[in-house]
Amino acid sequence: MLKSIGIGAELFHKLIENDCYYVDKTPFIKTVFKENKADVMLITRPRRFGKTLTMSTFYDFLSLDPRRVPSGKVV
Repeated sequence: MLKSIGIGAELFHKLIENDCYYVDKTPFIKTVFKENKADVMLITRPRRFGKTLTMSTFYDFLSLDPRRVPSGKVV
């Protein structure tokens, strides 16, 4: 079955649950949390550019419980 494009989707976990295409933004997480030395980060982009989806990805990534990830599985 073909994957769908999650047009208008704002929640990362819904895209994954519905097996939709997703542009991986996880390298951006490293930039935000390791390489950024500022106290505050302002992320500006045009409308419909994925700001809410990116923040949802951050939320889901930071809520992961490493003890619940099966051994050997890459998250």
